[in-house]
Amino acid sequence: MDLNVDMGESFGRYQLGDDESVMKYITSANIACGFHAGDALVMYKTVQLAKQYGVAVGAHTGLPDLQGFGRRKMEVTPEELTSDTLYQLGALHGIANTVGLKLHHIKPHGILYRMVSDEEKYASAYLEAVRRFNPELFIYVPRGTLVWEMGKNMGLRLAAEILVDLSYDDNGNWVLERNKQARSTQEVAERALMVAQEQAITTVSGKKIPAAADTICCHGDSPNAAEVVAKIKEAYAGKGILLKAV
Repeated sequence: MDLNVDMGESFGRYQLGDDESVMKYITSANIACGFHAGDALVMYKTVQLAKQYGVAVGAHTGLPDLQGFGRRKMEVTPEELTSDTLYQLGALHGIANTVGLKLHHIKPHGILYRMVSDEEKYASAYLEAVRRFNPELFIYVPRGTLVWEMGKNMGLRLAAEILVDLSYDDNGNWVLERNKQARSTQEVAERALMVAQEQAITTVSGKKIPAAADTICCHGDSPNAAEVVAKIKEAYAGKGILLKAV
């Protein structure tokens, strides 16, 4: 199983998350590319950490909304989404290249994650950007969504993701948190084990729903993110589950 975390979300003098402490326990890093969070220096430092700890580097692309942290829907055109995604991919690719790393994956951030999952025009625009830039990149999105099916039909490389530190409703939709709250490390680890062993996860109502995944995600802006991913790694090791990038 791959364990990915959203990282590089600081900006200028504003610090968000403890990337180095988290990086020690994970296998893939989704690095903000300057649109919803991050800046050139933060990107560079985060890429350096990924190389230091042997973590796969991915572009965490979002809407151009620093103030709203990419969590507010914007009525961008499909052409804007394609070009904005290419811009962000190019920025992170250039920085990663300077330390001898290649981009491994891409993942939509925040509300864009839902926009490409639900709306054909955005799914198509996002996938077209990946196809043009590098069709070998893995695309981290939920299994069975519109973007998943369209990506498969285009012959792109999809990796099914489950967000183990967020709640899900009975329809399989994750519940958006405007501000991340600390969650029990034991609870998150148990959810991660359930995904790996049973291909399922429990919802807010207690219902168990299918959740087959290639990669699980935790969020780097959670107050106890490092403790959470450390607990997942420990729990997986105890069950003989190997953590590695997809």
